[in-house]
Amino acid sequence: MSGEKLTVRVDQITREAEDINSYVLVDPEGRPLPPFEAGAHLDVHVDKEDPNGRIRQFSLCNDPRETHRYVIAVLRESHGRGGSVTFHDSVVQGDLISVSPPINNFPLEESATQHLLIAGGIGITPILSMVRRLTANGAAYKLYYCTRRAENTAFLDLLTGPEFTALVDVIHDDGIPEQGLDVKRLLATRPAGAHLYCCGPGGLMGAVKQAAAQAFPEEAVH
Repeated sequence: MSGEKLTVRVDQITREAEDINSYVLVDPEGRPLPPFEAGAHLDVHVDKEDPNGRIRQFSLCNDPRETHRYVIAVLRESHGRGGSVTFHDSVVQGDLISVSPPINNFPLEESATQHLLIAGGIGITPILSMVRRLTANGAAYKLYYCTRRAENTAFLDLLTGPEFTALVDVIHDDGIPEQGLDVKRLLATRPAGAHLYCCGPGGLMGAVKQAAAQAFPEEAVH
């Protein structure tokens, strides 16, 4: 983290799925926020009582054209390092919290002719921002969104609604890997000019990287 910090106000908290809340963050004075690109994240000081304490990275999931707000979604990971639990349990609407300006280590390749996106669980957050960007640009894409059950699936109503339904496949595996997305079959061939993006649990990302190795050049896998 560069050391630069922004103070933002928690304007709205919404339960998006089991153990997943979204948080709308705005400037306390109503000013525009620094712009961001699809795939970007914020470094968030998760303990509002200690603005110089623990930092966690949460991806922005809203439309990059929006300058009046940032939207993040946080999974309450009870067996994690504790930052998400602290955030879930202590942050309430109206709180002021410290975040970094947007940082993008996961950018879209805007020159690609097609975009293949794979999200697992809370990994939907940067992918959702990408989907909004691609939709706004009229770009060709397909999203495969993998979760255990509908109850665990953030933004399910949005992504199965009329705006996205033809371009998004939601796959629930009920905890049985054989019922999940067949990444070997999906990535056996590369559509012309396609770039591949994946965000999710380490197991999914490893499987996607391995499956894509034969058909996708390294620079086309993100």
